[in-house]
Parts: sequence; C-alpha cells; structure tokens
Amino acid sequence: MAYIQPVLGAQLMIQVGNGATPEVFAASTLINTSRGISFTTATESDELIDLADQLAPAQMIRRVKSVDTKIDGAGMLHKPDAITWLQWAAKGTVKNVKITDGTWTVTGPYVLTSFNITGDRVKSSECSITLEQAGAVTITPTA
Repeated sequence: MAYIQPVLGAQLMIQVGNGATPEVFAASTLINTSRGISFTTATESDELIDLADQLAPAQMIRRVKSVDTKIDGAGMLHKPDAITWLQWAAKGTVKNVKITDGTWTVTGPYVLTSFNITGDRVKSSECSITLEQAGAVTITPTA
C-alpha cells in the first residue's frame, strides 16, 4: 500500500521578516490555530469561432493576466504580539513574509489587509489576520 503523506496544519509556518540586513524571519505566536495560503489567477477569455462552420460551438481560450497569493492565519491572542500587529495594520507597511510546510517555501512582500481581535466575556480573545501579496513572490523547494 502507498498512503498519502499528509501535511499537518501545525507544519504550515508563517514567518514575518524584521526588515534588517540580513533579514531575520520569525514565526508569530499569534498564528497558533489555523493558517493557510491561497493562490488565485485572473484571466482574460476569448471565444474562437470556427470559420469553416460558424454555427458550431466556439472554443473558449484563456490567458493569464495576473497571479496573486493571500495568507490567512488565526489563533488565540498572545498579548505581547498584539501591539506589533496593531502597529503594522496602522502603518500600512510592506513586510517580507515566508510560509512553508518544510518541503516548499513561498517568500515575498505582503501587506496586512485585515487584523481582527474578538473576545467574549470570560473567554480568551482570538484574532485573525490576512496578508496579501504586494509584489512578486518566489516558490522554492526545500530540502
């Protein structure tokens, strides 16, 4: 038998760069329950008409106009991290981010487009973040 090799959610690590030279990346303790990366593509489409039989169905073709990535994360709010994320949200700066599962790494500039803190009486507060691509990203395999 050949079983699938799963990637556990805890293996997806989101690391934010500190902007120094050389840049140091650290995983936020705030992103401790869920995390993910999504890839989207915007396309342009045309219908190609069959010139020999214009009553025949046309063929749809698509061209890629742009590609984009978005990183989402959530977790129980780690109080010492809150000020860092609040300041990033308020300043609107671009930071370098890495996300990896240990076999691949996506690296590039991202902006923090959403930072939410929620809480109920007597329960621990939670937060969620969304980072959106702000320039070209690289995707590399890791050993």
